[in-house]
Amino acid sequence: MLVEPERTPYDLRFRFLRFPVRVHPLFWVGSALMGASTLELGLHYMLIWIAVVFVSMLVHELGHALAFRLFGTDSEIVLYIFGGLAIPWSQVSGRGRRIIVSLAGPFAGFVLCGIVYATHKATGWGDLANGLLVWYLYISLIFVNLYWGILNLFPVFPLDGGQVSREVCGKFWGPRGKRISLKISIGVAAFLVVYALFCVIDARSRGEMLSFLPWWFPRGSLWTAILFGILGVQSYQLLKQEDWTERHWDDRVPWER
Repeated sequence: MLVEPERTPYDLRFRFLRFPVRVHPLFWVGSALMGASTLELGLHYMLIWIAVVFVSMLVHELGHALAFRLFGTDSEIVLYIFGGLAIPWSQVSGRGRRIIVSLAGPFAGFVLCGIVYATHKATGWGDLANGLLVWYLYISLIFVNLYWGILNLFPVFPLDGGQVSREVCGKFWGPRGKRISLKISIGVAAFLVVYALFCVIDARSRGEMLSFLPWWFPRGSLWTAILFGILGVQSYQLLKQEDWTERHWDDRVPWER
């Protein structure tokens, strides 16, 4: 995760607000997989879902890119399977600045969500009376930009919340901060996997076990469990690498050992 994919002859390339944008072909595959259930409603619903994911991911990464530009460096936006990247052309110094860059992505999504909601309240364009397709477009824009933005703020590496967690832990615990943030990442990821699987089981039992939760409270899915399972394993592997480095790396000169 968060590794720039290789360039392919099938990449979609364009510029947006002077930022180079590259869309890897696996982005379309990942978006389709996440919205596979919409095929039961019809192909046009699937196409709307993919378009919503594309716009929402682009806005999210644009938030990061604008924050990078604010601090003196431009970046390239890459949309890849199950996510995207804003790759800066030079490093941003300072914990506070790096935290702002991390938070700028979800914030951009929240702004888009607010615009969609406000325009709907002002004009009623997303009402069911205007057609199922329009209503589905409205609901999908709200869902992706609100709930995915919140999910992205969980302190799980390498999500934006995990990046913020690492910076905060580094501030308070110095060199131990990265290891502490990875342990937090593993714990939160494990909890979310269990919750998502419980939601899947509950859905098959007609939702009776979680009926006490309000309707707007997000439910996990099998995709949520898979995603955070992968991220949890990655955090565990990074933690083991940190442990190995601490045991084997010694930067003292020979006469100091």
